[in-house]
Amino acid sequence: MRGLALLLALLLPLTASAEGGLPFMKDIAGDRDLPRPWGIGFDFYTMDQDYDIKDLQFALPGVSIVDPSEIAVTNEVQHVDFKADAWLLPFLNVFGIIGRVEIDTLVDFSPAEIVGLPVSLGTLPVSFNGTVYGAGFTLAYGGESWFTSLTTTFTKTNTSGDLDSTVKSTSVQPRVGLLRNNWRFWVGGMYLDTQEKHEGTFELPFIGGVPFSVELETRDSWNYTTGAGYVFSDRANLSLELGFGNRTHTLFNFNYRF
Repeated sequence: MRGLALLLALLLPLTASAEGGLPFMKDIAGDRDLPRPWGIGFDFYTMDQDYDIKDLQFALPGVSIVDPSEIAVTNEVQHVDFKADAWLLPFLNVFGIIGRVEIDTLVDFSPAEIVGLPVSLGTLPVSFNGTVYGAGFTLAYGGESWFTSLTTTFTKTNTSGDLDSTVKSTSVQPRVGLLRNNWRFWVGGMYLDTQEKHEGTFELPFIGGVPFSVELETRDSWNYTTGAGYVFSDRANLSLELGFGNRTHTLFNFNYRF
């Protein structure tokens, strides 16, 4: 994120002196109309998905879980961010984001067979919020009535709360779509790799606080997407995307260009 902000800051004086400003190498686009080079936007994102347990440790001597794969883990995310972007080349857009996220993760130990423990661990709720930083890029190509794009985003969340938590994710979104007057329609997919780790203490009946560490990872790497967008002018547009499959998501975006 900081690297991208520094890059955009360094580009500002270059665009002032470069003929016509950004994007660079605009001659390769021929006589095609290019979007305005700079943009700011707002994203609202929700997601529901299942996790797998990559690693689980807790400080109870003589107690072990027979099969950690029996433990069900669900995850719900609400995320808002502001985005700044620039078209460096006619086919390359780079962006940085900063926002807030609320995450609710439920680790359900009930189905698991626990050796050496007379009571069930039950469900461990892990709820927290934090500040999201991220950066990424989009590669795009198209014609008068169609387009294709590939967007890659990297994010990290600085969390607050009773637990020591870290969340990192990488997403890749290929899309192919149609252009109809002011409308855009597309289908595609989203690859998501999330690494979520929590350390802290949970309370057990008759035992008290038990230190634990759990590392989670995305169960289903891919889901399908479909979306639509409307272009009000060369300055403003909005879009809505829905993701479906074993992981679901919604993504609302408004973008203003200058």
